[in-house]
Amino acid sequence: MVPQVARLWATVLLLASLHKCDTAVASGQPSPTKSLCLSEAGAIFNAPAIQCQPLVACNKEEIMKSYHQLHENCHINATERLNLREHFLYRINYWQGDHEFLYSSIEKAHEPHQLVLDAVNLMQRRANLIPELNRKLLIYSIEAGRIEDALLLHLTLQDRWTPKQIVDAIETHPEYRVTEAVVLHLLEFARGLPLKSTRADLYKALMPVMRRHSHLSSYVTLLYAGDATALFTAPNDKKEYVADPYTIVLHSLRNQLRKLQFDYHVWIANKYPRYYTMFLTDIYFFNPEFWKTVEKRRLVEITGMLNAKGHRFQVIEQFLKFAKQYDNRDKYNLEKWLPTLALEVDKLTQLVKQTGNHKNELDRLKKIRESFKITYYDDRQMYNTYLNTIKNYGKFGKRYMPMEKNG
Repeated sequence: MVPQVARLWATVLLLASLHKCDTAVASGQPSPTKSLCLSEAGAIFNAPAIQCQPLVACNKEEIMKSYHQLHENCHINATERLNLREHFLYRINYWQGDHEFLYSSIEKAHEPHQLVLDAVNLMQRRANLIPELNRKLLIYSIEAGRIEDALLLHLTLQDRWTPKQIVDAIETHPEYRVTEAVVLHLLEFARGLPLKSTRADLYKALMPVMRRHSHLSSYVTLLYAGDATALFTAPNDKKEYVADPYTIVLHSLRNQLRKLQFDYHVWIANKYPRYYTMFLTDIYFFNPEFWKTVEKRRLVEITGMLNAKGHRFQVIEQFLKFAKQYDNRDKYNLEKWLPTLALEVDKLTQLVKQTGNHKNELDRLKKIRESFKITYYDDRQMYNTYLNTIKNYGKFGKRYMPMEKNG
């Protein structure tokens, strides 16, 4: 019997979904056929408890009453779902505010415990944290020129960095670039290292960096060559780490002399006199082509710009050496520029007198004066002759006196 009722109920639902019920419209009730949620209200599987007798028609009113009740339930459920959707975001925001408030309250309550946890973590990390901070301080000290602090840190670190690690850390520092000042600080740091092998390793690590940052024509390469010369004795090392970079800066300094540009020379000589002394003979080397074309009256004036007496002595001796080598048969050229050199010798003589008249310097001055005898026909008093010439007739000699007097 039950299957028969179920079949009848399904038929009613099917007919209700295909046709409109005029009686429902006349009574003012909403047509259940317009709703698609009957299945959600249990209309399919929850058949009404209606007993039908065999060969007797079922009570239509009971069936439709049950059906309208299902439709009403469906409408109520749909309204509730709509309200839930409309207020869902509001409730989510409200709940989120509650969570934030509760979380902040928990954080405040947990602060004392967090301090304890942090202290434990710091104690566990201490073994690696302190050496790491010391290595960073080492790099910052070198970059800032605090060489004593850097040496103290380097020599006391347990896990000491190699010279290559130090140079690589400085080159890869995101906030700095390897300037001349940084290279200068590294050279000062290298001089303080006690082991010769460690200094050599640092110079080896530093040279590629100087190449990459275009410092081979700079004064720092001259300082580098002066420091590294005594460390590299093997031919290959001496060529790669001393001779090749030194040749580049030497060519640059000679080129400035050819152009009669003295400012950089004077700055290096006065700032780093020991290094300038080491390479002065190489710097003031003049080949025949250069010697013939350069304006020597201007060139020799660099002597008076140098502060150190030793530099003045060396430069004057170099000029007299090449005068004897290239102009010993050209009296005319000698008369052009030797009076200017004689005046520089006179200035040096005055400086020697003001600084103590040391015997070795006086003997050296005497030898320089005698060196003004260049040609075969010159006598030992040629220095005085050239000095009187420039004092009486000026730098350009007697024939140019009217022009000099006119300015």
